[in-house]
Amino acid sequence: MDNILPAYNDPLFSILVIIVLVLIIAISSFIVGNIKEKKKRKTLKSFIKGFNTQKPLLDIEEMPFNPTLIKPLSLLAEAFSNQGEYQKSINLNLYLIKHIDSFFDKEKILEQLGTTYLKAGFLKRAESIFLQILHKHPRNIKTLYNLGIVYELLHEYDKALSTLIPLNILEENTKSLEAHIKLNKLLDNRELSTKEKVQELEALLKNEYYAYRRVIQALFRLDLEVAWNNIKLNKIESILDILWFLPSSNLNLDIISSSETLLAIYLAKGYIKATEKRPKSNIFTIDTIVTLNQTGSNNIDLLFNYGCKKCKQHFPISFTRCPKCYAIDSIQIKESLVEKKKQTGYSLL
Repeated sequence: MDNILPAYNDPLFSILVIIVLVLIIAISSFIVGNIKEKKKRKTLKSFIKGFNTQKPLLDIEEMPFNPTLIKPLSLLAEAFSNQGEYQKSINLNLYLIKHIDSFFDKEKILEQLGTTYLKAGFLKRAESIFLQILHKHPRNIKTLYNLGIVYELLHEYDKALSTLIPLNILEENTKSLEAHIKLNKLLDNRELSTKEKVQELEALLKNEYYAYRRVIQALFRLDLEVAWNNIKLNKIESILDILWFLPSSNLNLDIISSSETLLAIYLAKGYIKATEKRPKSNIFTIDTIVTLNQTGSNNIDLLFNYGCKKCKQHFPISFTRCPKCYAIDSIQIKESLVEKKKQTGYSLL
C-alpha cells in the first residue's frame, strides 16, 4: 500500500488531495443542483396547478423567476383577463413586471396590465399605467386609444380629445372617434339649455361621422317633435327598439300615418287599430306580428338583444361602446319573437 500511495510529505500527495476534494465538491454540487432543480420543477407544477383552483388570488411571490416563463405567464394573464379573472391577471402581470428590467421587454405586459385595470374598472390605475408607457414610447398607438377610453369613462372629454392629436400625427383615422367623444361631451354639458342641445344635435344629423342612432335617441329624450321630424325611413331598423319602447303618449300620429313602415310597427305594438289594408314594413318580425294579430294572436312581443359588429359578442342592453372590445358605432340590433308579458317600464330613453 505504501508503494501505491505517496507519502504525506510528498508533493504528489497534495496534488492527489486537491483532486479528490475537487471531485467531492463537483459531485456534491451536481447532487445539490439536481435536488434544487427538482424542487423548482415541483414548485412550478404546483403553481400552474393552482391556476385551476377557485382561489381568488395567486400566491406567486416566492416562485423563482426564469425568463422562459415570460411568454407562457403573459398568455395565461391574458386568458385570465378575458375570462374576467382580473385579480389573477393583475397578479401575474405585476410579477412579470417586477422581474423584468428592460422596458422593451415589459412594454406589452404593461399594456396588458393597463387593459386589465381598464376592464376591471380601476380607471385611475389604468391611466397611470398608460401614461407610464407613453412616457417611454409616445408613439404607442394602442395605448393612446386605450388612454382615450379611460378619459371618456372618467367623463374627462377634453383629455380624451387631446389623445387624438398624436393619433392624427401618426396618420390614424379618428373622425368617427372624435365625433363620438364630442357627442358625449355635448350630452353631458349641463351649461347648455335643452333648446341649445337640440339645435346642436339636429345639426349633427347632417354630419356623416355622427351616429344617427345616438343622436335620435338623445332627441327623443329632449324634444319629441324634432326627433319625429328627423326620422329617416332608411334607418328605421337601427332605431327599431327605440321606436318600439316609446310610450303611446310620445307618438306623432301625423308622421306615423304618412309611413307604411311606421304604421306597421305601431300596429304590431298594438298602439294603432287594425284596418282593412295591412301595412308592410319589410321587417320580418314586425310583419309577422301584424299577420298574427289579424288571426287573433295578440300575445306576441319583440325581445331585443345587441351585438357588436367587431367582436361578435351579444349583450342584453344597448351600448355606445362595446363592453367587450370598446368599439364605437358597432352596435347591431337583433329582435326575436317572444310571448308577450306584462311590463311596467317602456322607454329605453
